[in-house]
Amino acid sequence: MSEPENDPCIIFQSPPPILDHYYFVDFAAYSERYKRLKSFWVSTMHGKLVASSNGLLCFCNSSAIHICNPLTGDSVELLKLAAESGVVGFGFSPTTKEYKVLDIIYQRKRLRSDSHLAPFQPKVRIFTLGDSQLRSLGMVPYQFIERQSQVAVNGRLHWISQDLVKDRIISFDLTTEQFQAVPLTDRMTLDRQFFELVALRGHLCVAASNASCGLDIWVMNEYNVKESWVKEFIIGGYLPKELRSTNGRIPFLKSDFSAVCSFKGGKILLKLWRKDLVLYDPVHKKFEDPMFEGALQWHEMVVHVGSLVSI
Repeated sequence: MSEPENDPCIIFQSPPPILDHYYFVDFAAYSERYKRLKSFWVSTMHGKLVASSNGLLCFCNSSAIHICNPLTGDSVELLKLAAESGVVGFGFSPTTKEYKVLDIIYQRKRLRSDSHLAPFQPKVRIFTLGDSQLRSLGMVPYQFIERQSQVAVNGRLHWISQDLVKDRIISFDLTTEQFQAVPLTDRMTLDRQFFELVALRGHLCVAASNASCGLDIWVMNEYNVKESWVKEFIIGGYLPKELRSTNGRIPFLKSDFSAVCSFKGGKILLKLWRKDLVLYDPVHKKFEDPMFEGALQWHEMVVHVGSLVSI
């Protein structure tokens, strides 16, 4: 599996009610501590920022899905959402060179007794950019969690599926349009931990909370090979910079966080629960608080690599 050629930038969506205002920052472009924010506007009818894939952004509001290229300003409304829509997926197939949108619809399926309802039964619709036809993929036996939106690796989208016994990782192949479970090593004990999915250096990773309010990051070094999972990073807890001076007056000592992305230099960008960002150097095991030129307030964020691709 090849790693991305370029370091990604991060795109931030402004908080409500100004959802059409965005900022992006290229962490790798500036060696200095202060990072420059660049703003832009995209008309997406106040849609929620869902995902980024191969230069395009996907947005979803209460009635429709929008796709745009923030570099060219091109945007298009793809399809109307069903009233029961629950999870939206967006990705690019490197094999067919197609962008695809998944609309995962949750409907309650009644049992024989009308007094009880069965668990949600997801129904999947798919739309290919450039094709006017919306297709149905039928129903799937998964309960997807839109915890961290989605993770795209190896031409597949990935979600966590919350089953009755334990959580699983489910992939969707954007070329074959098939779902399947991703094998996990028996050394993982994710049933007792909060965990999220993340892509680091082009690999599928699991970032699980640890006892020190930090992260254990498992890396799948060879895609879809159960034995290739390795716990590569163990990150301790971290206290946000604005709370250090008031440590004696707060009810906790360290802050939980999640992994966002990694850069070619080896540093990992982490997001704290307070929506603060921090860089972690796994070689020297040190944290760095990035400073931004201007106030940074955001509602959603995605990892993005720009492209001049037309819609």
